[in-house]
Amino acid sequence: MKTLNQNIHPATLLPIGVITETTQGSAVDSYLSDRPAYDSGLIDIAIGNLGDQTSTKVKIEESDASDFSSGVTVAKGGEEVTVAADTGYKMQIERKKRYFRAVVTITAGSTPSAEVYIGALLWDAQRPFPIT
Repeated sequence: MKTLNQNIHPATLLPIGVITETTQGSAVDSYLSDRPAYDSGLIDIAIGNLGDQTSTKVKIEESDASDFSSGVTVAKGGEEVTVAADTGYKMQIERKKRYFRAVVTITAGSTPSAEVYIGALLWDAQRPFPIT
């Protein structure tokens, strides 16, 4: 019998914290040893104080290489957005490659900083949810 947790996986792309420069989150592997790849996900972006920078942007990248050394593309639905202070955002992504990560780009400012959290809820949309 299937359970809901076979189709859903939570992940942290960038833990809660303050960054002071353009930051790339750790690679998240969408393959698990006993499960197929998750093909979609809902990305939750929480932005707090943005300091004095000119602009802060967030995007979701994907690659088949865990170090993102080649074949890096922007995940469909994870295109770069300019964010505002004290605002939450949602992105629904469709991924095609094994690894993905969040990238926060900070532009200019004398003392740039950004309070950020980016999490994900991944699911395998190809598999039906269990009927209870």
